[in-house]
Amino acid sequence: SWKVLLVDDEPDVRQIISMVVEDAGYQVAAACSGLEALEQLGSVNPQILVTDIRMPLMDGLTLLETVKRENPDIEVIVVTAFGDMELAIKALQLDASDFITKPISASSLKIALERARSRYLSRKEIKDYAAFLKAENARNTQELTRIHTFQKKLIENSLRGIMVNDAEGRVVIFNRMMEELSGYTRDQATAGMELLKELFAPEELTRIQEAL
Repeated sequence: SWKVLLVDDEPDVRQIISMVVEDAGYQVAAACSGLEALEQLGSVNPQILVTDIRMPLMDGLTLLETVKRENPDIEVIVVTAFGDMELAIKALQLDASDFITKPISASSLKIALERARSRYLSRKEIKDYAAFLKAENARNTQELTRIHTFQKKLIENSLRGIMVNDAEGRVVIFNRMMEELSGYTRDQATAGMELLKELFAPEELTRIQEAL
């Protein structure tokens, strides 16, 4: 259900715009000021906000800034007087989705609403996909951690002595059975190639060194 919150201080304008928005298939709530619009945000939960720029108490740009700061997903369409291009550009810089000029035509308003709707859906898809990737990455990390833990346990509890050296001869794995077979503790197994000389015959050591 798509909801639009309309903000304008002129009752006649609110009535006319509300009719156009409803005719386009949206539910409409109206506010007569920026302050009233902020009060209604929580209860209305609109996806789109349409606001006049020039209003007393709180102008449309201030409302736009406040809404985007507190509810960045809401798309905002600003209504400007003809010739207020500087204000329109400022609104776009503040992340308004579109602007329309007075006098408002039904066709231009409906086009702006459709653009805002498309932008809202695109943002939601990107946000949902990012959340999916984050969850998928968490699951992959958890699975890799589980596999790594299982492999460590498998190596540690193996009935065969297992020792693994890196390319520089440093011991990186030295399991419990290797401790029993060699007489060295895991802490003592940091001697690198010196430990290999103790454990293997010269010809075997040469073959190991060539493999490294």
